[in-house]
Amino acid sequence: MSQHPLDFTAYTEMKELMEEVLPELLKTFLEFMPEQLAELNKAIGDSNPDLVFGIAHRMKSSSNSLGALGMAKTCESIEMIGRAGNTDGAGELSAQLETELAEVMKFFEEELKSLA
Repeated sequence: MSQHPLDFTAYTEMKELMEEVLPELLKTFLEFMPEQLAELNKAIGDSNPDLVFGIAHRMKSSSNSLGALGMAKTCESIEMIGRAGNTDGAGELSAQLETELAEVMKFFEEELKSLA
């Protein structure tokens, strides 16, 4: 992993801007991202590059919006594989993404508790 999955500076800036809606954003992320990862893995297993592209793109956007810039970069790499019309190498990146997602989710779960 070349960079931390969560950019704490970006997250802190976003947290200050979105203070009132942050708990809802975090809840949505925590619910949405594991489902998206499962769908991504299925699309990779089915060798469906169009679906890989679309799911990775959505995951990239969600990650960027909450400061998970390292994770977004991994999503972008998977997105580019799908855009190129194949799924070769996407499985390895998806495994990396799963590790990154677990780390980010743990942080967001703790954040959500502290905001309650």
